[in-house]
Amino acid sequence: MLDLENVISQWHQLIPNFQASTHEFYRAFEAAVGGCAVPQISVKVVEHKEGGLASANREYLRMHRGKYAFDICAAPFGTGFFVSWWLTIPPLRFGFLYTLGFFIGVMIGCNIAYVVGMAFGAAISGLVFGAFAGICFVLVGVPALLWFLGNALRQGVIKGESTVLAMPLVGWLYERIFAPPTFYSIDTALMFQDAVHGAVVNVMNCMREAKGLRALTEAESKPIMKRFGAFA
Repeated sequence: MLDLENVISQWHQLIPNFQASTHEFYRAFEAAVGGCAVPQISVKVVEHKEGGLASANREYLRMHRGKYAFDICAAPFGTGFFVSWWLTIPPLRFGFLYTLGFFIGVMIGCNIAYVVGMAFGAAISGLVFGAFAGICFVLVGVPALLWFLGNALRQGVIKGESTVLAMPLVGWLYERIFAPPTFYSIDTALMFQDAVHGAVVNVMNCMREAKGLRALTEAESKPIMKRFGAFA
């Protein structure tokens, strides 16, 4: 279900008396976005309900980058054809379970670090020093490992940053440590919006011109910003 609080901006356009293929539009759009070489972007098809739980599903093409996602829809509407997109911060399905799994993993990591540290310390200077070494391994080794993994996620060496950002609590901590709001991060988020929107408009104009219709005006091409502050 759509949570309007997560919507950052939105755009839509109807072409009257026009018919086109949804999948052909998506393919042309993917090619247009590919030409922009937007970094760290993933593409997949998602389904949203047309209405309530018993209603049919509608396919949307999702462009995901960081915590932001474009959901683009192109479909017939009566005798016309419409295209729309929604820029949102999508929630993570079963996010609580992801967070629970993370903390279970941290607990397991702490236990392993303690056992390794204790064995190392005991081999050097007995059980008392082993217990001390085990605690040191936990207090130093586990945060160091988390720091390494966080940096690897941020640099794109490990995939899945968008999933981590959407996790309850863990995403909040990750964002403040590894991906805090900066002028550059806000600039790149806005450029992501402009690049995807420009690709949508470009494909629409090509479709319109192929049918002898005029290109969209500047006013028709302008997206509606709902929550600029969400970029921060």
